[in-house]
Amino acid sequence: MTRYGKVSDPSKRGPPLRDEVKLWLADSDDSMKVARDNLSLGNYHVVAFYTHQAVEKALKAAIVALEHKAPPKTHRLRLLYSEVAAEVPLTAEQARFLGELTPVARRARYVDVAPGLPSEIYTKEIVDQYMEKALPIIDTIKARIAAEGA
Repeated sequence: MTRYGKVSDPSKRGPPLRDEVKLWLADSDDSMKVARDNLSLGNYHVVAFYTHQAVEKALKAAIVALEHKAPPKTHRLRLLYSEVAAEVPLTAEQARFLGELTPVARRARYVDVAPGLPSEIYTKEIVDQYMEKALPIIDTIKARIAAEGA
C-alpha cells in the first residue's frame, strides 16, 4: 500500500508515517513557540496566525497518525477536524472555536480580507483567548496520537 493509503494492518505502518507525524507535531510546537515569543513582543497578529498554525499542524498530524492518509491541503480547521472527529474527542465549544480561529489564517496576513491592518485588529486580549482555547485542543490531539502509539 502507498505511504498514505488506508492501512488496515497496523504492522504495515512503517517508520515514514511515524516520522511524518513527529514532524507535524514538532512543527506545531514550533509554531506555538513563535506565537509565545511574539506575544511578549506585542506582535499580536503574528500570535494569532501562529496559534492557528499550531492547531492546524496538530490536526494534520492526527490525520496522518489516525487515518493513515495525507491531510487535505487546507487551512480550514473544522474541515481538518472532521477527518478525525470520531477519534479525537473535542467538546462542542472547542469544535466551534476551530471555526472561529479559521479566518485568522488569512486575516492576520492580508489586508484585503481583514477589517483593517492586521497589526491593528488583534489585541492582547484576543490572542490570550486564542491561546487559552487552542492549547487544550492541541493537548487533546497529542494525547490521542500518543494513545495510538504513533
